[in-house]
Amino acid sequence: MRWEYRKIALNEHPEKSDDLALLSDAGEDGWELVVILPSNVAYLKRCIDALTNHVRLNGDDIDEPRAAKVKYRDPATGDTWSGRGRMANWLKCKRDAGEDIEKYRA
Repeated sequence: MRWEYRKIALNEHPEKSDDLALLSDAGEDGWELVVILPSNVAYLKRCIDALTNHVRLNGDDIDEPRAAKVKYRDPATGDTWSGRGRMANWLKCKRDAGEDIEKYRA
């Protein structure tokens, strides 16, 4: 498995921007939050192999990104998890509380 990494310096974005919205947008693009350091730098990762679909264009091989399908959804909050990478915190908390996570399957 190959991984791609990204960091976002949250302090470098305008004060009016919402850090959660910024990280949520990254999550929609397949990025998984690894850690936010005390210096307010967020480190993210995503699996390159899982996001790419090999296609041919004009005789050249290229990789075209594709979005991950949602496997789990919390109808109360709208939170989702694709089933790839570490389990989403919201779903892990429900599992740890004894809930059957299959009832959240999309």
